[in-house]
Amino acid sequence: MRAAAIVIGLLDALACGLVAIATLAPISEHATAGFDSAAATVVVLLFVVTGLPALVFAMPGRAPKTALTLALTFPAVLFGAVVFIFARLVPQERSAARK
Repeated sequence: MRAAAIVIGLLDALACGLVAIATLAPISEHATAGFDSAAATVVVLLFVVTGLPALVFAMPGRAPKTALTLALTFPAVLFGAVVFIFARLVPQERSAARK
């Protein structure tokens, strides 16, 4: 359980870094720069609240169940947010195309 929490925590850190780099890259469109920086901020804060404590708990071997739960919370919340955003955008685009 400890090894799983460490591996998932490190994958969380990698995902957080990739999302932050992708959203803050200078190749981003200028019209969406505010949304991109907000997304990077939210992802980094989510990692600080879930992934980082998971690694802190897992490394010395304290609270392995809590560490694993926190490590799995980061991708679950991130996936839920992506599904929510796409669910909100897709119906609006379809109804706008019909008009």
